[in-house]
Amino acid sequence: MNNGLPAKTIVLDNGAYNVKAGFAGGNVFEIPNCLTRSKDGNRLFLGDELSNCNDFTTLQFRRAHEKGYLVNWSTETAVWDQVMRRLGITEPSMDGHSLILTQPPFTMPSIELNTIQLVFEEFGFDAYLASTPAELISWDHECFTEGDEASYKNAHGECVLVIDSGYSFTHVIPVIDSQIQENAVRRIDVGGRFLTNYLKEVISYRKYNMMEETYLMNEIKESVCFVSQNFTKDLNLAQMKPKSKYDILYALPDYSSGKLGHVVKDLNKVTDQQVLKLANERFASPELLFSPSDVGLQEAGIPEAIMQSVQGFPEEIRALLLGNVVTIGGNCKFPGFNERLNAELRSLTPEDVDLRIFQPSNPSTYAWNRGGHMPSEHWNANSISKSEYLEHGPNILYRRKKI
Repeated sequence: MNNGLPAKTIVLDNGAYNVKAGFAGGNVFEIPNCLTRSKDGNRLFLGDELSNCNDFTTLQFRRAHEKGYLVNWSTETAVWDQVMRRLGITEPSMDGHSLILTQPPFTMPSIELNTIQLVFEEFGFDAYLASTPAELISWDHECFTEGDEASYKNAHGECVLVIDSGYSFTHVIPVIDSQIQENAVRRIDVGGRFLTNYLKEVISYRKYNMMEETYLMNEIKESVCFVSQNFTKDLNLAQMKPKSKYDILYALPDYSSGKLGHVVKDLNKVTDQQVLKLANERFASPELLFSPSDVGLQEAGIPEAIMQSVQGFPEEIRALLLGNVVTIGGNCKFPGFNERLNAELRSLTPEDVDLRIFQPSNPSTYAWNRGGHMPSEHWNANSISKSEYLEHGPNILYRRKKI
């Protein structure tokens, strides 16, 4: 069910880390949005070809995005070609298909112009609609905080406050009547890449040199890191000797023998793999989402950024936004993220405000999922057809949307 979208509409949530794609109303799949070079430099892996790699040591990544914005067009074109093949489309032209594509807030006009040229001239889609992930969130729900995503039927969220924390950065985005309130958007220059790099530095300083092991450090971050509910208290607990409750061992991969990295569950079991002991590193990295100043960034953490974002609205609108907060993006998967956000935000909001925070079961793919529920009225008012593009050229963007 795609709520009146054209047949064969592809929703492509074009993240800087992963592309989430699929037909509206169908199933979603994710592939890495990058071109990867092997350690010896002799092999290249495009997108999900990375799963065929047997040695993830010192991989070099060429991503289509830099600092969150699409700039490597040849890489992106190749990744999109792979996406279309995964969707079962083998024809060189996308005739008969429409595209919903996500872009980050405040994408530069030059990038938007290059993107629409790629969509219509390189791929040949019939129609195209660009949107931020946050704008897709509001479709087809009654109340996010009910906790039952299957029950969001045919309703539109008039006021939604989206916390989008992805690979490149974190945004706090108020959306009212499906429109981003641009003056109230707040950006924090901390995302998944920043957290991984910080973890690399901490481990390299204390234990092993991991500065070239981006893939491994990202795997460790996703496997063992969590958001502390009380950073100072947990830091003291992690320093307890000889052992704290946060101590874990991570067996490092041995690609020569085909052994992958994993958390050592039985600490008494002897392993022939080299092990990495982790304690406070597990929560020191995600803490930067809430306290960027810990590493010298003169920026507010997520709770403070939320309050900065909503303070310019009338009191009744502010209450509606805080009553409908949605967290999306890969960083929201950290255990304890929503609990910490709720606790800190509760301390900053008036007691009479009904604060409600909803975390989807999969924050990474939730924006893609909502895109398939876009009403036909919104599609008709905001999409660009191939005939319009052929008549006006890339400048059709200036006619159909405000830049």
